[in-house]
Amino acid sequence: MESFWRRLKYYGIGFGIGLILTFGFFNTRGCSWMPSNRVKEAMNARIWVMETNAQQQFFQTQHFTQKSFYEAIQDASVAFTESKRHGNHKIYQLSIENKDGNTIPLLARMTDESALVELIATPKNWQTFVKSKQHASFGTIIYTPKQQNLFYLPENRALQEEFASIGIANNEQLNVILQKAQFSYLKSNLKATPKPLLAFQIKVAANGHDFIKTRLQNVYCIWYKDKIKVIDLE
Repeated sequence: MESFWRRLKYYGIGFGIGLILTFGFFNTRGCSWMPSNRVKEAMNARIWVMETNAQQQFFQTQHFTQKSFYEAIQDASVAFTESKRHGNHKIYQLSIENKDGNTIPLLARMTDESALVELIATPKNWQTFVKSKQHASFGTIIYTPKQQNLFYLPENRALQEEFASIGIANNEQLNVILQKAQFSYLKSNLKATPKPLLAFQIKVAANGHDFIKTRLQNVYCIWYKDKIKVIDLE
């Protein structure tokens, strides 16, 4: 019995040292079971957007690039007591740092069945922000998950022919143009069930080939498993 307690003591000491090293050297980034890292994992599986004008101003004033902003999110702290954690529509209060060491508040809003994270640069808490009823028109895509054919066309001949008519003949071409698209808040329905509807505005050739003359079209998508399924072209 004495040897058992001795081994248990040594195990506890080793476990404690391991935790100290993990928190000290890796700043919890390697601990997927940590609540904050589970939030970041959920974010990293989605597309990040920010209202276009706000994003340009925010990146300029806070000296962010897309790469440094992504890294800041990975190191962000999550204030769970100040977040909306329950229900399908969640809003997390994040704190990130820029290269000058300044702490910046940020809201991350996402719906369980949506492939989207809305990042909102505001000093307001989520309750005040929601009550303000601010409405955006378009959002800039800041980050997309790194996987092949994130966007894809289903086996629907009519839909495939419709996309071919505007010069998009395969999933590779589809992903190139959609990852440069603008997210349309106005055409999307993030409260649709069973899957929120996401709308992306793309610029295509007026006749499918001649890019001297272009027009704007909306592509409608839903999140299906870990990819984004295109369901309609307006």
